[in-house]
Amino acid sequence: MSHNFENLKRHILPLSNSDDFYSAKNEWKLVGVEIQEDWDQCPCGKDIKELCYIENQLNGNKKTYVGNVCVNQFIGIETGNLFAGLKRIAKDNTANANEDLIIHAYNLGYIYEKEYKFLMETRRKRSLSDKQKAWKEKINRRIVNKTVVRKNT
Repeated sequence: MSHNFENLKRHILPLSNSDDFYSAKNEWKLVGVEIQEDWDQCPCGKDIKELCYIENQLNGNKKTYVGNVCVNQFIGIETGNLFAGLKRIAKDNTANANEDLIIHAYNLGYIYEKEYKFLMETRRKRSLSDKQKAWKEKINRRIVNKTVVRKNT
């Protein structure tokens, strides 16, 4: 099934404060991503495994999800690198997270500032000390499990 933007509009507008779709899209922000084993469905009608959780910033209690193509069209966020990084560390917790995933994890409170700096500094390094490897594996598990370590300010 293809992306039906009208279906997406019908899903989003009742959850938004604005009655105009193009104004309503400014109310939303990306608050999480998830990769599922089984197929789900984006509100546009497309079968998806990569879910982008969005939340309305004006009425906060309305959380929903869309696919990665719709989140890009809807709020202009490109999630390809984010999902690639998440898949990489989910498959191998010794792998390096990419910059998009590190920033996302920090913004959502999955990692502390010190961990953010460590991951950014080592994201392109191939050889780490045993202590650094163990720390990276611990951080990667927390990112994959979406464990919040601090409140967003």
